[in-house]
Amino acid sequence: MSLEQAYELQFEVAALREQRGERLAGYKIGCISRTMQEQLGLDRPVFGHVWESELHPSGIVLSSANFENLAIEGEFAVRLAEDVATVESLRSAPGMFAAAFVVIELHNYVFRGSTVNRAVELVANNAIHAGVVLSVEETPLSNPNGLLAGNLRVLRGSELLGEAAGRELDGGPLAGMVQLVEHLAKYGKKLRRGQIVLTGSPLPLWPVAAGDRIEVQCAAFGKAAVATIEG
Repeated sequence: MSLEQAYELQFEVAALREQRGERLAGYKIGCISRTMQEQLGLDRPVFGHVWESELHPSGIVLSSANFENLAIEGEFAVRLAEDVATVESLRSAPGMFAAAFVVIELHNYVFRGSTVNRAVELVANNAIHAGVVLSVEETPLSNPNGLLAGNLRVLRGSELLGEAAGRELDGGPLAGMVQLVEHLAKYGKKLRRGQIVLTGSPLPLWPVAAGDRIEVQCAAFGKAAVATIEG
């Protein structure tokens, strides 16, 4: 399977999910940082779908039995104030973004194929996306470049797993958004008002287990997203 066929498969599965009544919440940008590309053996970003049925409030208790090799990622997300059909509208229109906040992205961290086809397998499996734990609040955002200075912290209990600023993403979060808009246009899709976009993480994935309490913090945007894992 080629990468293009893997995306076609991902969009076909998304269409089936919508046909059975699921609602699309937005999209995710994955493997945007060198850290994640090196961890997963890739040389490019990937994109996936985010579903309302897999959105969880901060403070949620998640059962590890509902996931396969659950791993988490801390990252910034944005909520759109307007439809975004073109790269030009994304770059030029004021007020395109309604808010920014931190999230815990959930992953089924499993690969069954060889590393040679890792990107294809990742894309076909919706970028191993398995859900999102939302922040306790959303912070108004007039310019996505404001995320460059945002400091993201990921903790497991009292242990600091990692810390990084938005500027550590190549080109910042807006660069990934541009690539997402271009990607969706190939399939006749566009970003819609009210949707969320997970902008990618400058930090790696961390496997988690029953008993772990995960918190993603950012003093400037969204404050915190918290999840506890049970067996």
